[in-house]
Formats: sequence, structure tokens, C-alpha cells
Amino acid sequence: MKKTLVIFIASTLFLTSGLAFLALELDQFSPFLMIVPLITSFLVQKLVLRRPIFGKNGLGFQLGKKRYLFLAPLFSFLFIIIVYSISFMFNPNLFSIEQAYMSIQQDLLTFNEEFSLLTNIFIAGALQLLIAPFLNIFIFIGEEVGWRGFLYPYLISVYGKKGLIYGGLIWGIWHTPMIYLYDLNFGPHHHLGLIFMIIFCILSGIILQFIYYKSRSIYSVALMHGVLNISGSFIFIFSVKSEYRYFVDGATGMIGITILLFLAYMCYRRFPVQEG
Repeated sequence: MKKTLVIFIASTLFLTSGLAFLALELDQFSPFLMIVPLITSFLVQKLVLRRPIFGKNGLGFQLGKKRYLFLAPLFSFLFIIIVYSISFMFNPNLFSIEQAYMSIQQDLLTFNEEFSLLTNIFIAGALQLLIAPFLNIFIFIGEEVGWRGFLYPYLISVYGKKGLIYGGLIWGIWHTPMIYLYDLNFGPHHHLGLIFMIIFCILSGIILQFIYYKSRSIYSVALMHGVLNISGSFIFIFSVKSEYRYFVDGATGMIGITILLFLAYMCYRRFPVQEG
């Protein structure tokens, strides 16, 4: 099993890094890097382990407990609202009406000059939060199958609960080419940004894996992941970029990480696996 994990981890990191370099000139292609973990998990599951991809003993392709299809993405939405509300409390200059108006004109395809600012924001927000996660679910399934459906369960089977931490460490390192090549989440602050991303992935990975365990469905955590990314990106559009503090504000800053630390601790303690 340990050799199998090495094969999956090495091939996933290698393919992602290689494709990230190839996609430097094609920004629209970069989101599809999230599909790499799905491809490698399929290959290893079928060719190396000779286990099924679908079905009860597969990689989570089932609806499971259907209430989590609503509860999981709702959790992400509320988390983002709370994080940015706290960010705004400590940094009142983070958002401005002028910045919001300029952003929706430039960044949102749904902008209509005949509508008021609030109407434009409501329409764009509804489309982003209610429709975009479903339209892009295949991309988010790509990551979640690789991590939640394949890597984490096998790490947990070998290392016990510590596998949750190891999985987050690997998931965080996987973001390295995106952080260094695309300035993901932390702008030009690559080195410290990678450290923060690893911490974020360890904590959020524990929560996601707990939800996956409770829901028994890859679709629940894919929607949860999708709403987290999309709602965070949507709110960021309306922030004053010069006022945004990469390592304080938002989900991957200290405010978000502090909240995640508390939630991850509770999920870790309740995860039904003995220490490995």
C-alpha cells in the first residue's frame, strides 16, 4: 500500500507541475489542473490496485446521504461570509462602493447599465453561487476524487488519524506550481504563501474528509469545495486590492485559518479512526 501511495503522489505532483508549465500561456486551461488527481487516482485504482472505480467500494461516486448535497456547500458559503465579515471589521477599507461598481463593470459578464448596483450584484451573486458550482462540478470532482476518494482513505488505512494530516500536507504541496507560476491566493509572496496554503489544506482537508465520511458521497465535498472557491473569488472581486492583506484577510489568511483550526480540531477528534 505504501508503494501504491508513492506512485500516486509522485505521478500526481509530476503531471501537475508539467502541465502547469505548459499552461502558462493559456490561463483558461489552468483550472483543468484540478482534474489531474482524478486521472491518476483512476489509473492507480484500476491498474495497480485492481479495485473498482465506481460502486460501493469505489472512489465515492454515489449520492450518499442526500442532505449533505445541501449542507456541505451551505457550510462553505457561511464560512466565507463569516471570514470576510470579520476581515471587514478589522479592515474597514477592504471594501468600497466605488470598487464594487468598477469591478462589476470590468469583471462580471452579467453587468447591465440599466440595473442598479445592488441588482447587478444580486444577479451575479445568484449565478455564481447557485449555478457555477454545478456547472463546474466536474473540475472540483477532479480534485475531490483524488484526495478525498483515493489518497486520504488509503493514508488513513496505513497511518490512522495521522493520515488526515499527511493528506493535507501532500494536498498543500500539490499547489506549489499554482502559487509560484500563477500567484494563487498570495500574489507575489510565494514562499510564505506556500506555508500558509499547506496549513490551510491540512485544516480544510480534515473538515472535507469528515464531511466525506459523513455523507459517503464525492459529490457533496465537490460542491462544498466549489462553493468555497467560487464564493471566495466572487467576494474578492469587490475588495480594494491595495487594502487586501494576503496573510490576514480571507479564507487562507489568519482569520480563515483560525476559524478552520477550531473546526478541524472538532472533526479530527470525532473522526472514527484510531491513531496510527
